[in-house]
Amino acid sequence: MTDPVRVVSLGLGPIGQAAAKLLLQKSTLHLVGAVDVDPAKVGKDLADLLDLGEATGVVVESDLGAALARLQPDAVVHCTSSFLPVVEEQLRTCVQHGANVVSSTEELLVPDHQHAELAQALDEAARAGGATILGTGVNPGFAMDFAAVVASAVTFDVTGVRCTRVVDAATRREPLQRKVGAGLSKSEFHKQLDTGRFGHIGMRESVALVARGLGFAVDKIEHTVEPVLAPEDHKTPFLFVKEGEVAGIRNLGFGYLGKRRVIELDLSMYVGAPDPHDLIELESVPPIQMRFPDGIPGDQATAAILVNSLHGAVACAPGVRTVLEAPVPRIAR
Repeated sequence: MTDPVRVVSLGLGPIGQAAAKLLLQKSTLHLVGAVDVDPAKVGKDLADLLDLGEATGVVVESDLGAALARLQPDAVVHCTSSFLPVVEEQLRTCVQHGANVVSSTEELLVPDHQHAELAQALDEAARAGGATILGTGVNPGFAMDFAAVVASAVTFDVTGVRCTRVVDAATRREPLQRKVGAGLSKSEFHKQLDTGRFGHIGMRESVALVARGLGFAVDKIEHTVEPVLAPEDHKTPFLFVKEGEVAGIRNLGFGYLGKRRVIELDLSMYVGAPDPHDLIELESVPPIQMRFPDGIPGDQATAAILVNSLHGAVACAPGVRTVLEAPVPRIAR
């Protein structure tokens, strides 16, 4: 029996906490450290953050480099920001200490799509450190991209892909409800959208991943975002959305071969969305349709796929890798 993979959890927001709690339940993974910059969390045993009855012995630290140098983990579960330039130094610090990284950073799913030079620099740093950097998640990372690629395994040929995801944001964590604009006016929504730091992040990366995974040499990727207005009042555990206010978003992503649209991704994520589900349709021989009734529960599933990807990241050759290059994730025990 091999020794458990030693893991540090970096970033203890809702997803990071869920991942840390799951790590504590695994026998093949050993959570040895936790890092967060929030002063309210630093110095606390993880049990205090995770509502566990018994102390874990893992105390939250603020200095990532010092924690990595002392603990010498095999891997880091990274949950801090959606944007690659924001997390660059965190990733560099991890790989400089030889720690493999599994990250929820959306732009890291296909890092060279929007940040080619940065992706190359991080790849060189990871190779020098003998470590892997892997971006994954549920959306992007599975529901509207990787799952479609895997489904193609039972086809002779694929000429088109459509993925539809409907999420009732009222069932999700508070940061996500606010990220999709729930409770904003329409004008406030568009102001926030103009910042480029708002709404669902990673739609372009999802289109790019599907294209690469299925061998579509797309020459154009487009995406659109529009608000969904609440037809009636809605109350969630975190906020109140009045009739006529923004309830969330509809985000569309397209990939084109010439004038032909070969990839269409349709995401609706708003408070009160009816009939939540995930649907993958391949225009293929034979035709494939794969549906997840009620939808994949994003918060739980994101924590799970991060944890379940750790063994694969450790097994990968050093460098920046995508889920197309890593071993297919499966449950870690």
